[in-house]
Amino acid sequence: PCAVQVKLELGHRAQVRKKPTVEGFTHDWLVFVRGPEHSNIQHFVEKVVFHLSFPNPLRVRRDPPYKVEESGYAGFILPIEVYFKNKVWNHIVFI
Repeated sequence: PCAVQVKLELGHRAQVRKKPTVEGFTHDWLVFVRGPEHSNIQHFVEKVVFHLSFPNPLRVRRDPPYKVEESGYAGFILPIEVYFKNKVWNHIVFI
């Protein structure tokens, strides 16, 4: 049998806004799943599901870039599911 190793990079960035939004959000943030050094992973990844803890909580990305950008004001846990095109090893959940 042939084995393929797929390396993923999961990360986030947040920065303080110069002025809060009308909703009171003080930070802009980004969370992402990508290949190391921005390598192409779409041949292996079917979709990425981000589980957020605020309105419109399920964000599904079927094509790169696999990311969500929002504004907010507090920290939170964000589970991420990566689904692979290989149905034998369907998906992994990162918390």
